[in-house]
Amino acid sequence: MHIFDDYKSAEKFLKKILFAENNGGPKNATWCIIPAGGSGKRFKSNIPKQYIHLNGITLLERSVASLLELPERASLACIILIVSREDKHCEFLKFAKSSSDLNKGVPIIALRCGGTTRCESVYAGVGFLKNIASMDDWIVVHDAVRPFVSPEALERLWDIGSEEPDGAILAIPVSDTLKLGLVDKQQHDSTSVYINKTENRENYWLAQTPQMFKLELLLDVFQGKAFSFTDEASAVESLGKKPRLVLGGKKNIKITTPDDLEIAENWQLKEAEFTTGHIMRIGQGFDVHKFSDEGKFVILGGVKIQHSSGLLGHSDADVLIHAICDAILGAAGLGDIGEWFPNNELKNKGLDSRKMLKKIISALKTRSLVVYQIDATVICEEPKITPHKEKMKEILTMETNCSFVNIKATTTERLGSIGRKEGIAAMASVSLLSK
Repeated sequence: MHIFDDYKSAEKFLKKILFAENNGGPKNATWCIIPAGGSGKRFKSNIPKQYIHLNGITLLERSVASLLELPERASLACIILIVSREDKHCEFLKFAKSSSDLNKGVPIIALRCGGTTRCESVYAGVGFLKNIASMDDWIVVHDAVRPFVSPEALERLWDIGSEEPDGAILAIPVSDTLKLGLVDKQQHDSTSVYINKTENRENYWLAQTPQMFKLELLLDVFQGKAFSFTDEASAVESLGKKPRLVLGGKKNIKITTPDDLEIAENWQLKEAEFTTGHIMRIGQGFDVHKFSDEGKFVILGGVKIQHSSGLLGHSDADVLIHAICDAILGAAGLGDIGEWFPNNELKNKGLDSRKMLKKIISALKTRSLVVYQIDATVICEEPKITPHKEKMKEILTMETNCSFVNIKATTTERLGSIGRKEGIAAMASVSLLSK
């Protein structure tokens, strides 16, 4: 993605790319505008809501990705983000420095020319395109915070809308009983609203985006008149036009409040679970035990290893299994090993750590979780771990029913307490799958 502060630079860039590839410019093309200049005050966030992350990806990135699913017959030429003049967040979007291959060959640009309102930002985008696009080209406008428009809905919109001279929008019919409210002004309280009458809901639809119109029609909307609208369809209606309503989807919601984001997060996780058959969870664990003055062996990964001294601990001090247990509990969101096996309880004195692991694995089964991968590292100067790694892997595989177990060993190059041979440490990373 390229970011521009003025029309001329952006125009020169697009003409160089698109006009060279299409011998004078794309014919019968579709151009997408995403007004993304809002501050998201209602969201009560320190950053504009379009840059808030939804399960690791910004809402704006998800909305852009959805537009890339327009059918090929739409001949998508470019996606244009209209951001505020002071916007710095766009520079850190994942596709900001990506190759065109990652964008299905469609250039994505950002213009720092957004206004204080949605209509001002759309106006800026339309004004930019009048010198690049043809009057008969389609302009598709999509909300920056509407990340779940489906490819099926986009296909319906294109197939139906491209045959309509007045354009078309995605929308869904109202399914709830619709009441017309009446505010009791005598109480001087805007929350004192009463039912005036019940409307016939069959006549009402909830507008969504994308909304698509010919460039010429949008230019007519903005030409020589004051304008104020909440969506492009209402602006087109002001010219006496009648855009077509195309069935959208209930999941194609606009993220306006934190509650909307929570709903969207749950939907996205469910979608990931449906697509992959599972959700992956990651946890990490760390443990350390010092050597005692007694004992002739240590237990690591369930393997008894001869040594000049044992490890000090309330249980059998198997530092490797303890780290793995903590990683599993972390991934499952089930606390830590100290909560499960307190060292002030007599019943845990000298407890075999393999029994600890068995109990935790049993708890996973009741939550439909399985251990997918274990990667652990033992940190010590002595004893030597390598001769025992295969046996450790065998035991851990059997206890966890995990096919991907990896054990590594390292030293601290004689630095610190471990380097002075005062004890042994271990760390582990574990992934769980939700079935």
